[in-house]
Amino acid sequence: MNQRPLSPHLQVWRWGPHMLVSILHRATGDGMALVGLGVLVWWLGALASGPEAYAGFQAIMGSPLGMVVLVGLSWAFFTHMMSGLRHFVLD
Repeated sequence: MNQRPLSPHLQVWRWGPHMLVSILHRATGDGMALVGLGVLVWWLGALASGPEAYAGFQAIMGSPLGMVVLVGLSWAFFTHMMSGLRHFVLD
């Protein structure tokens, strides 16, 4: 039983940029799915609820915190897209 071959483990691998790209690809996909879906549902709900609700949505998304959320979603989208294209080309 002690003579079984061991498969390579994490000690064998050296850290490389491709690993960070893979992690960021997954993180940005999850972030867009969670945060982006929440913002989309909120936006659609505000549209369906009338002008007052939509004005509230616009006010919050126009605030500095809303801008951070929108810029973060934009960054996540483009990072995820470029990483996906890289993955597509290399495969």
